[in-house]
Amino acid sequence: MPTLIAVLTVCALIASPARAQSGRPVVGVAFGGGSARGLAHVGVLQWFEEHHIPIDIAAGTSMGGLIGGAFAIGMSATELRALVDGIDWDTMFGSSTFRYQSIRRKEDARSYPSRLEFGVKHGIVPPTSLNDGRQVDLLLARLAGPYYQLKRFDELPTPFRVVAVDLTTGDKAVLEDGSLATALRATMSLPAIFPPVDRDGRVLVDGGFLDNVPADVVKHAGAAVVIAVDVGGMAGTAVDYSMFQLLGDAVDATMRAATREALADADLTISVDVTGFDSLDWRRADELIARGYEAAERRREDLLRYQLSDPEWQGWLAAREARRKVVIPQPSFLTTAGIRPADVVVVRRKLAHHLDVPLDVPALEHDLTALSGLDRYQSLTWRMVGEGDRAGLLVIGHEKRYAPPFLMLGFAIENATSQDFSVDVGARYLTFDTVGAGSELRLDGQLGTDPSATAALYKPLGGSAFFVRSAAGARAQTFDLVSGDSVIATYRERHLWADGGLGVNLSTDSELSGGVVVTRLNDAVRTGNPGLPDLSGREIGAHLLWVVDRQDSPVVPAHGTRAVAELSQTLSAPEVPGITRTNQNLTQAELHVSSFFSPGRAARNRLFVVLSGGTSFDDRPLPTRQFTLGYPFVLDAFRVGERRGDHYGVVTLGGARQVARLPDFLGGPVFAGAWLENGAAFDSHADVDVNTQVGFGVIADTLVGPVMIAGSAGVTGGWRTMFGVGRIFR
Repeated sequence: MPTLIAVLTVCALIASPARAQSGRPVVGVAFGGGSARGLAHVGVLQWFEEHHIPIDIAAGTSMGGLIGGAFAIGMSATELRALVDGIDWDTMFGSSTFRYQSIRRKEDARSYPSRLEFGVKHGIVPPTSLNDGRQVDLLLARLAGPYYQLKRFDELPTPFRVVAVDLTTGDKAVLEDGSLATALRATMSLPAIFPPVDRDGRVLVDGGFLDNVPADVVKHAGAAVVIAVDVGGMAGTAVDYSMFQLLGDAVDATMRAATREALADADLTISVDVTGFDSLDWRRADELIARGYEAAERRREDLLRYQLSDPEWQGWLAAREARRKVVIPQPSFLTTAGIRPADVVVVRRKLAHHLDVPLDVPALEHDLTALSGLDRYQSLTWRMVGEGDRAGLLVIGHEKRYAPPFLMLGFAIENATSQDFSVDVGARYLTFDTVGAGSELRLDGQLGTDPSATAALYKPLGGSAFFVRSAAGARAQTFDLVSGDSVIATYRERHLWADGGLGVNLSTDSELSGGVVVTRLNDAVRTGNPGLPDLSGREIGAHLLWVVDRQDSPVVPAHGTRAVAELSQTLSAPEVPGITRTNQNLTQAELHVSSFFSPGRAARNRLFVVLSGGTSFDDRPLPTRQFTLGYPFVLDAFRVGERRGDHYGVVTLGGARQVARLPDFLGGPVFAGAWLENGAAFDSHADVDVNTQVGFGVIADTLVGPVMIAGSAGVTGGWRTMFGVGRIFR
């Protein structure tokens, strides 16, 4: 008998998705929006399954669209809970693709670590949103992958509607056909948080502004009984007057007003008590799911009116399962949309191994994330397409509307002593293809303690890994002599310089380059008596630089190693009469290595090693070219400039633990850490004085860049408090 019921049910649903078997009323559910609070829908669905309450039609808005859509494609409450538990919310909303970027993009991110990226394509404008949505796109592509031939959402295991808002008309948009992934992405596109979705000539955003609990949509789709699930929060809660919380409260108030109107079409409303939860509480999924279950239980008597008998329930489940698709076919060809011709070659080369083999979705997602290093695209996603009897892989690129060119802003504060701070504000203009495909032009400017201006041009040689690079600029730098906790003298360097050379990209995260730099010096004493001469003239030098950067963050990485090695040779320099030290024929080498790893699976703990060292070989440079200690993790209990030498070496071992996290979209993790440093700066082996220091502090990954508050103490005496905004690890 259950088999016969299942067959009849399938036939009935195919003929008319709104019809239900056994003459019972068609039950429809409207899944409301509420950002993270929408996770409570999973608990409601769990209660429905346990008590055999069918859902014949569904509609969803915002997070209700995602949960409702995942249910509509055939997922059970157990599968939905597993899906939610498997999401790395830090990755989902952190929008960090640093580890996949090319070596040059990593240089940009380290020099300007702010999370805000401005564009100059149509004037100076901020990014479209705080999050690029690329991880959400990949999640939705994975869910919708088997349904690539879907014509209408009525063909899903549970007929479904998605609600969005069309910004071009200001009207509600009810989506019921086409790409399921883009429909779900549209309803989740809360303005300023995620970019809008362009679909069928419309610009679509989160539907919660006009229809946060789409009971009317469910009713219009043919439901005889409409059950609305409201997770949007309760009115009458206390108002938080902080800027971002006020913005969130204003959005919530707008959606509550839309909810009150929409609920007029509901026959039964399940109001989830989300008191104590805000819209960004993604990591409290278990609690929210429990709240959803409790809310359904409170309406137990009303809901049990629609309960099915065991045979009817098994038939209903069988009908859903019969319409479900779980297999993604093996792609035999690759095509692209929205990707520039010059980048299509790169995409095809990177993804060629996914053709003519069973599709490995996690590996495909990894490769698409790696391709984000192209930096032209807001996101890269995929879906399957059909061509006759063949299935293919379509890679879709969404170009950044505001860039390139890019404008990066930086703000740096660093203290040399407890009273003396350096403050600099900088900007970088970056544009592509200035003198041919693959070329880049950087224009840098900095105001503050150490002002500078630089123009740099990079151009690949044909299609090879080799490139030419040239740069020119002017800079002024303050050179402090420190005694105790005071600056006793200041020396000011002013340089005009030009650099040119060749290089080779050894891989996407490593390069080797060399060149010749010509500098016009004009150095003079500014205050005190640093014991340095006024100096002017021309200096010519050559340098060889090797960089490898395999870390996954420019702030506090979880994994990876970064190494910078430089060999320089001064070919000519101004003479300084009466001083034994000279930069003439000066040869120097310097190496910086930092390596991070995270024990355990949670990656909350970080261990790191920092190695720094340099030598002037047998030469004795002027003090301005000696190696200086006092920077973070390089014997930082010393004031910057307090210790210097012709040679130096420092080994630092440390650990950090994530102790907090800034609100999603406004920052990242906050770490508390401690480190042990050993090393010295010296002029000869005879005067090596090894110093041992212990440091501890807090580093926060904020919207404007890393912020560090720390202290360091020497075992034999000395103490320094550090405060810095901007680059931490050099």
